[in-house]
Amino acid sequence: MVQNHLSRLAAPRIWSLKRKTNKWIARPQPGPHPLEGNLTLSFLLRETLEYAKTTKEVKKILNEGGVLVDGVVRKEYRYPVGLMDVIEVPKLDEHYRLVFNTNGRFSLITIKKEESKLKLLRIVKKTVIKGGKLQYTFHDGKNIIADKFEGAIGDSVLFDLVKKSVNKVLKLEKGSLIYLSGGSHIGEFGKVKDVIKAKDLQKPKVLVEAGKEQYITLVNYAFVLGKDKPEINLEVKKWIVWNQLVLRK
Repeated sequence: MVQNHLSRLAAPRIWSLKRKTNKWIARPQPGPHPLEGNLTLSFLLRETLEYAKTTKEVKKILNEGGVLVDGVVRKEYRYPVGLMDVIEVPKLDEHYRLVFNTNGRFSLITIKKEESKLKLLRIVKKTVIKGGKLQYTFHDGKNIIADKFEGAIGDSVLFDLVKKSVNKVLKLEKGSLIYLSGGSHIGEFGKVKDVIKAKDLQKPKVLVEAGKEQYITLVNYAFVLGKDKPEINLEVKKWIVWNQLVLRK
């Protein structure tokens, strides 16, 4: 039986929390993101934004509809949020996007209200279902069914959270601007120089150019941001990390 709590010492490293204060912390409930790739609303409100000091206060905020995730009111304090999720606090007119920083830890970046309606999704699976239609699955568990769709596994889409529809397909190809969600260059930005197709049992890779540096990383780590310019803003000066502000130059 899965318990509602998790030992702080056993919590994923991407949480970047103080591990020797209290013994327990809320465990994320099953959801769209795996345990190693999410954290709870309770964690965000208590450890990151510091809007609450106790779980009781967290529950009060959530029960009053104080927090939206991807445009939907969430009242479960253990609800899991993950990469690219949009978190809103309407009463304070605050809007954030959850990303990885260059230390491989989850961080919130502030975004404008109009950008809170958009989310970047990565296509991770394509399936043919009944009737010959195609079902596309994204990294956060969302699905769309279409007769015709330009996207392929590895591509990203700009998703409208209000209309629940795809605004634009962002192809993973030479010249694409990308954000890296894993590997030794996690949290960094670059441009695709080449897409290296998989051979035998190897995973597909991309050759990335970042300034004067070039390196190879897995396709699974690449989030396409756009072709000539990013479709959403991830590169801001202020990262909100746990209990401190870090200025990025």
